[in-house]
Amino acid sequence: MNVRSIVRNELVEDASSVWVLKEHKEFGYSDGRESERYLESVFRKAKDLSYTSSELETHIKDWASEYHLTTKRAQLLSGFTYDRSAKVLEVGCGCGAITRFLGETFDEVVSIEGSLHRARLAKLRTRDLPGVSIICSPFQKIEFTQKFDIIFCIGVYEYSASFVEGENPYDAVLDYFSDLLTPNGTVIIAIENQFGLKYFSSAREDHLGVMFAGIEGYHAHAEKVRTFGQAELEKKLRRLFQSIEFYYPYPDYKLPDCVINSEFLLGERAGELVSQMKSRDYGGQLPPLWDEALVSLELSRNRMLPFFANSFVAIASRGSGSMVSFDQLAIMYSSPERKEFRTRTRILKDADGEVSVVKRSISGMGFVEKAPLKLVDSSSRWQDGYSLHTLVYLNCQRRDADLATIFAPCKGWVALLRELSIERGGRRVLAGEYIDCILSNVYPGQGGYQLVDREWHWGEEIGMNALVIRGLYRFLTNTGDHVGPVIQATSRSGRTVISRIAEALGHELSEADYREFIDLESHFQSIVHGTARARHARVLRWFLRDWATLRRARYLSARVGRLRASISARLSRMARR
Repeated sequence: MNVRSIVRNELVEDASSVWVLKEHKEFGYSDGRESERYLESVFRKAKDLSYTSSELETHIKDWASEYHLTTKRAQLLSGFTYDRSAKVLEVGCGCGAITRFLGETFDEVVSIEGSLHRARLAKLRTRDLPGVSIICSPFQKIEFTQKFDIIFCIGVYEYSASFVEGENPYDAVLDYFSDLLTPNGTVIIAIENQFGLKYFSSAREDHLGVMFAGIEGYHAHAEKVRTFGQAELEKKLRRLFQSIEFYYPYPDYKLPDCVINSEFLLGERAGELVSQMKSRDYGGQLPPLWDEALVSLELSRNRMLPFFANSFVAIASRGSGSMVSFDQLAIMYSSPERKEFRTRTRILKDADGEVSVVKRSISGMGFVEKAPLKLVDSSSRWQDGYSLHTLVYLNCQRRDADLATIFAPCKGWVALLRELSIERGGRRVLAGEYIDCILSNVYPGQGGYQLVDREWHWGEEIGMNALVIRGLYRFLTNTGDHVGPVIQATSRSGRTVISRIAEALGHELSEADYREFIDLESHFQSIVHGTARARHARVLRWFLRDWATLRRARYLSARVGRLRASISARLSRMARR
């Protein structure tokens, strides 16, 4: 694309092939020069710059580098369907993470960035994509001679007052977008929700690093940045755009694991899914004031999840239809370290209103195998109600219950495993396709217990008792310190806790069962994550020996990580001032 042919302003192409508005003066938005020099070094050496690059992810060392290098950034937009030939403008491209996705998705993309250092990094990230042009300028100063079909504004709209003068800069920015769009053009805005659930607990406002700053209305802070609740944002958009749809990335738009549409989030079905999405405070996690999972379940039952979503993706079109579609109720991603084992899961509704879950490997091959583990594409009917994991988790909060009462729903799970197993060599074994028959994948119902998410297949038979241990282990580690007072008081030893739970279910476990579990689980995790099997085995033995100190060690490790994230976030905010 010849950028000069679509811009009236005088542009100068610098040595890095960035088009710079003549006489443009640098403005102070940065993660810090050290951070940007690090990204430059990574981009120059990288062989794979794609938005799915696992190579770039190996260079993540702090929050700033994670934000620019993780493959999760593109998951915000990759579940939507676009016309590849659409004329695309990106406002505020930063260091090019989203720009890279756009460049691989559309034939031609124009991206604007006010910081020359960041514009050059975006160009480096997209250097092998001839259809991407980077302009360094305040976006409102560029005079285009053409209209665009889609404008992407990801994590930028909240800064409108910092870069646009006038009494109402947020409305002025939307006016600018509307004027640049074709008659049926669409703008896509991703932004934090002023009333995101995490801000009512311990999470600090993402831009200011101050607790409750957003939900109190930003009155105490002079910085020119703010977010909006859904009703206020929709009102602003409604002034100029005829069609408006909201989508909800979880945990948030920065590092989303899933994106959900309004229909699904408003229904009671979403609670089970959303409750498993843990929010993140990017200034460094503080101890939460309450259990977010429990609150999410209650909000879902009262159809209040949209109001408290941590982020929005607003898609607003000038015409009655949108140039962007979302062909599912929700889309989820799993992102283990080994790229070949990554999956995309879609929740679909057919013409008869039946809801199904379709899980596919992102490789598109139908299956991925690294013996003895195989990942296969799978489909199942959506199960209404709570999984065994959630039912037991709710029971864990009771202070007047014993282990038998808490884990009573699991009796049917053990019975299901027994039914699926056969006697061989004096022990009961199951086919390897049941390796992931754990509590989160089992749903009780009127027709009996239903097993979902059967994408993992083990190439060998599995001891039933080892699978019982695996299911209880996964439950305990996933719930951690929220497992409840009764279980925490049972024993410091993970093995003792599991054995006593099994006893309460009428099931006995032996030393050989635990050895088989360690061998199975360490092998499984080493294949999926591409890490040393012995390392996983050491952690498993630590858990079985002294779960309490393992939780403490993980807590201290997380505190160190939170401190580093807090320092990184503060340095970034200081660099932007």
